[in-house]
Amino acid sequence: MLTVRFRSDGTVNTGTVDGHRITTDDATHRIGKVEILPPSEPTKIIAVGKNYRDHVRAILGEVEKEEFPMLFFKPPSSIVGHGDDVIAPESSHFLDYEAELGVVIGERCSSVSEANALEYVEGYTCVNDVTARDWQHTEEQWARAKGFDTFCPIGPVVQTELQESLDITCRVNGEVRQSSNTDELLFSIPELVAEISGHFTLLPGDVIATGTPAGTSAETIPMKEWSDRAGEGALEPGDTVEVEIETIGTLENQVRSP
Repeated sequence: MLTVRFRSDGTVNTGTVDGHRITTDDATHRIGKVEILPPSEPTKIIAVGKNYRDHVRAILGEVEKEEFPMLFFKPPSSIVGHGDDVIAPESSHFLDYEAELGVVIGERCSSVSEANALEYVEGYTCVNDVTARDWQHTEEQWARAKGFDTFCPIGPVVQTELQESLDITCRVNGEVRQSSNTDELLFSIPELVAEISGHFTLLPGDVIATGTPAGTSAETIPMKEWSDRAGEGALEPGDTVEVEIETIGTLENQVRSP
């Protein structure tokens, strides 16, 4: 089932999606007549680094699953919805896209087991983990590189059912940049929910961004050069970025200048 959070006549609702219609308990709406909102208002977005085999291979040359997943945060203020603009900050010259599967938490969970982890998940959505690569290389931690306002487009819908193998694609101006499958995940969704909830309590609406596959602009130049120049295909104002995940849908946003 697909659900969507939206605003109509000043009121925020959540409904089920059927084609171009949204159905709530007491009304039916046309998708084109309402404002589509981010799927939730999370207290935190926990993102996972180096979690796709193909991406790790492209960046590091070899793939080895670590004992623990690499985790970092994106602030709630970085969230924008489907159709909203991504603002290219003046302080960065190397803006990159990262198509990701997002996990939306449905119930409070703390120290849950892998076996029970999916019971606490509301569903799954599209995320673009926009990144300022120059800042990422300059600083040892990624708060600035990942946390600018508008750097976390998410949506447009939540798929409540999970298939084990999902195609994930990123297009920039219609050109396919990333094309992979969630089979490439090093840490599975149950593993991630269990591991993360063992460190900090996950609340309803919180989002886990599960990592990005190969095909980012960052992979086109050596990491040591990120702070000096942009890679091939880096995002620029005017670009349109689409993140499409099988059975979920397509998240689309345009990059613009401040």
